[in-house]
Amino acid sequence: MIWLLVAACGGLGAITRYLLDRAVMARLSTDFPVGTLIINLSGSLALGFLVGMESHGLLGAAVATVIGTGYIGGYTTFSTLTFETLSLSRRGDPGASAVNMVGTVTVSALLAALGVQLGTRI
Repeated sequence: MIWLLVAACGGLGAITRYLLDRAVMARLSTDFPVGTLIINLSGSLALGFLVGMESHGLLGAAVATVIGTGYIGGYTTFSTLTFETLSLSRRGDPGASAVNMVGTVTVSALLAALGVQLGTRI
């Protein structure tokens, strides 16, 4: 039964990602994938927070699975990050390509760690 909740929340996360990316990119006139960056950074912080709460008994494992694997897993997107990074490189902007990949992974890890710390302090 939990897999149905994970699937439903994953769909909601994907819809949220799509709508947020379109809204961000409609407001900005840039070729840099800011929407995906915001999505992956906020998702990393949120997942870290969730893990912090679950690891300290503030949230049940089933709820953490549904929200983390389902919603946040559907919301964040490594495949789009890699595709957009490759696209930047193919358009002749290897610097932006490197900043996108290395920056996203580095800052995402830091935000996940921050999220864990915040989740344990609730």
